[in-house]
Parts: sequence; structure tokens; C-alpha cells
Amino acid sequence: MATLAEQVQGERMARIALSMIAEPNDPTTGYVLTRHGGVETLRLIESDDEVPGLARADTLMWRERLTARVTSGLLDQVTQAERHGLSTLIPADKEWPAGLNDLGDRAPYLLWTRGAVSFLTTALSDRATITGARAATAYGEQVAGELAMGLADEERVVVSGGAYGIEGAAHKSVLAASGHTIAVLAGGLDRPYPAGHSELLNRIGDVGLLVSELPVTF
Repeated sequence: MATLAEQVQGERMARIALSMIAEPNDPTTGYVLTRHGGVETLRLIESDDEVPGLARADTLMWRERLTARVTSGLLDQVTQAERHGLSTLIPADKEWPAGLNDLGDRAPYLLWTRGAVSFLTTALSDRATITGARAATAYGEQVAGELAMGLADEERVVVSGGAYGIEGAAHKSVLAASGHTIAVLAGGLDRPYPAGHSELLNRIGDVGLLVSELPVTF
């Protein structure tokens, strides 16, 4: 039976597979990926070869943890994601946010996206982040909305997390002003969270950009 590394086609598919079997912010996976690339990382997971720089005990624990998540239908999930209009970014893509590389071994393996990835190519000075309490007061949401609308009028991209309270108010105001907004989600793009913001997040995916480092689970 072919190994996962033998079935993937290129770096992008390898990183997609890694995102589905490895937890985000896994320093061991990040260490190997940074030094060897996605395809070789998958091969090392499924082989008995030594991993340069890792102690044998650490290598064995890493392999045991990840091989348990390798299933026969893993690559079928990639096709499902494409059918739902989702795409991915990897470090080789021009839209990849270069600042993520500063995270080193803890950088995302890839980013799952839906929408206008071109928003990520704007100058950093043209983007602004608004975040705050979920249990915000009405006044807090009003101020956040006014601030977001002002930024939209200045043609800046407003980045937030899609949560209740301040973040939701910011996104809604930008959309009302026909501005540009990015929602960085804590969950997969196939699971809009919070559920009460499903309509808002779907709207952002249609005219703005949704981003997550967590894989889809179709």
C-alpha cells in the first residue's frame, strides 16, 4: 500500500495533509517541516529513518501521535474542500503573510482561506486590527463600529476574529461601508464560529476574506 508521502502531489498537498494530522503550533512537526519541507516530513512520519536533530525517543512519540491520525480517506477531504470553494496558502505563495515566518517552528503549516486573498498583499500599514470584549457594552460596540467605519473610509483592511461583541461590530460596520475586512477564525472554515455569526462570516467569505490554520472536517 502506498504511503501518504507517495500519494501527495507536491508541497501544497503535503501541507494540507499535515494540517489534518498534526495539531497547530506543534513544535516537533514545525521543526521537521521548516528544515525538510512537507513531502519529506510526511515520509519521515511513516518511515523508520532517524530525524536529524531529534532524539530517538522524541521521534518515536511524534510518529506514534501522528500516524494514528492517518486514515484511508484523508486525501478525499482535500477534494471536498475544493468543492466548497476553499483554498490554501503556503509560504511559497505571493499572498502568504511574510510576518508569519517570524514564528519559526511554530508558524502555521498553511492557511485555509475563503475569499479575497489579495487583501493579504496590501502594505501592512494599510491593515488595522480591531479586537475587544465579547460581552461588550452597547457603547463599546458603537465606538468599535465607528472606528471600523472610519478605517474603511480610509480604504484600510480591517482585521478581526469574527467573535461576538467588539469584533462582530467592527466587521458589520466595514461591510455596511462596503469596505474590506478579514476574519481570522479560531476554528475550521467549514464550521463558522460562533454559530450566531454564521450569516456574518459567510458574508465576509463572499466579499472579504476568511482565514484559519485549522483544517476542514468534511
